[in-house]
Amino acid sequence: RGPDDEGYYTDFHASIGIRRLSIIDLITGHQPQHNEKEDIWIVFNGEIYNFKDLRTDLEGKGHSFYTKSDTEVIIHSYEEWGEDCVKKLRGQFAFCIFDSTKNILFLARDHMGLKPLYYYFDGNKFIFSSEIKSILAHSIEREVNLKSFSLYVSLRYIPFNLTLFKNILKVPPSSFLIFNLESKQINIKSYWDFNFNINRDKSASYLAKELKNLIEESVKIRLASDVPLGAFLSGGIDSSSVVGVMSKLMDDPVKTFFIGFEEGGPTNELEYSRLASEYYDTDHTEIVVKSASLPDLLPKLIWHHDDLVSDAAFIPVYLMANYAKEKMKVALTGDGADEVFAGYSIYYRKDYLSFAKYVPKDIYNLLLKFYDFIPSQKLRMALTYASQSKTEEDKFMRAILPLNDLSRIIPSQTYNVPEIIKKTFIKNLDIINQFTRWDLKYQLPNQYNMKIDKMCMAASFEARVPFLDKEIVSWSASIPSNLKLKNNIEKYILRLAMKDILPSEILKRKKMGFGTPINLWLKKELREISSQLLENLQKRKNIIQSKYVRLIKKNLIKKLFADQAWNLIMFELWYETFIENDGLNPINLN
Repeated sequence: RGPDDEGYYTDFHASIGIRRLSIIDLITGHQPQHNEKEDIWIVFNGEIYNFKDLRTDLEGKGHSFYTKSDTEVIIHSYEEWGEDCVKKLRGQFAFCIFDSTKNILFLARDHMGLKPLYYYFDGNKFIFSSEIKSILAHSIEREVNLKSFSLYVSLRYIPFNLTLFKNILKVPPSSFLIFNLESKQINIKSYWDFNFNINRDKSASYLAKELKNLIEESVKIRLASDVPLGAFLSGGIDSSSVVGVMSKLMDDPVKTFFIGFEEGGPTNELEYSRLASEYYDTDHTEIVVKSASLPDLLPKLIWHHDDLVSDAAFIPVYLMANYAKEKMKVALTGDGADEVFAGYSIYYRKDYLSFAKYVPKDIYNLLLKFYDFIPSQKLRMALTYASQSKTEEDKFMRAILPLNDLSRIIPSQTYNVPEIIKKTFIKNLDIINQFTRWDLKYQLPNQYNMKIDKMCMAASFEARVPFLDKEIVSWSASIPSNLKLKNNIEKYILRLAMKDILPSEILKRKKMGFGTPINLWLKKELREISSQLLENLQKRKNIIQSKYVRLIKKNLIKKLFADQAWNLIMFELWYETFIENDGLNPINLN
């Protein structure tokens, strides 16, 4: 997954290989690596932040090392502790160990799903990779998974172990997969989870001190690098907290980067990013994008997004990483704090339809029968919105398409996505923690983590995420939800922990989110191409209702339809790249 090195190992039973982005041990870190007897081999993508401590422990147990890399620590940990080696690791990782003594492949993915890992198995041939396109290079049969498509249309990402490809699956986060090369059997096990065992005995001030210590330690261990390192700085609470801690720990000024759009961006945080930079005296670079050259850029980025996510923020993430690599190769980010500490507006925004919960459900069911005859699209959307206001659970899922809407979009079997989400809920957990649990287990690893990882790797760049350290996530699951959201103040405990580090203007800010000017792009730069892609999608009647695509195409430049249009346009671009074409290169839209 990088331009710096490559390698492979092959015997009669298996072949493993790698493309490497070199961050640790630039001289002797070549992969694949092996144990002393050269009968256990590994390929590894990611970083292990506690590898030096593990190495000292393993050397004390008699293991010999021939490199200075974190990769070799994994293979000796596997020799020493077997499957339990993953429990010792602290970092972001996807790796495969070929154990020729047992004739197995041992694949593992990190605790929070920061690194992707996919596999294909047809009963005989087993293929794995960090990139789906590597699996497609083996000329496998390609077919859209319609259940996954239902989830994608509803959520803009695909949760669980599914992908848009029918026969390609994900290794879940905090899990390992063992493939027996003789019996051709797959066994997947979870090795870690965060448990909501709420501790109400500690005061808020005591917990804030605990959290501050955890954040400082998490940032500190992520500063290990043999290449230049810095941070992405938006000026929000999360990234400013990371940069504030980095500035305390580093001797030289922190290299920071900010990106914004000159025109049309819903939020422009340049003012706050500049404020934070001045406060921490960072070596700051501001990138203001006038034109993203999207007709040329989008096919390349969708090619890198082979496990499709339609969040348009993947574009500025790539642009920022691509600019930043001129000064550094690694950046710490503030991602993950919203999921860990209930930072999204859905948790605290005002309910404008509070009366809707008093309307009998039978009334909604009756009105929904006449849905297609309601002349105004705005009225139809309002009816759907109101019908999703009956319970607290429903309110949290208003952004998700209900079965009633989905059945008008997909011609084949559709799935009740809100009910699928509810089936993941656990007993005796309040509504805030119920949905932060969903965010952490299913949305984060399949949407936001993939956006960051894939776009940074596309730029040959590495992102590190201190807030998603397993120690912080486990700790956050143990605190009451009213310390995450208190009197409509989101991330309350984080603000309390960082009050002596953050400037007051940032400490008091509400979350803004990174806005991308989708509506402007659809009106200008992408209008012609978007119309053509939607016209192509309209012909795929076995996948999607042409009537719905016509509606979106007709209203393409209206802000009300921008998100839906973007969702479909990205899917069609993905479809033409990976289903109609071989997916080995980006397509040309010109």
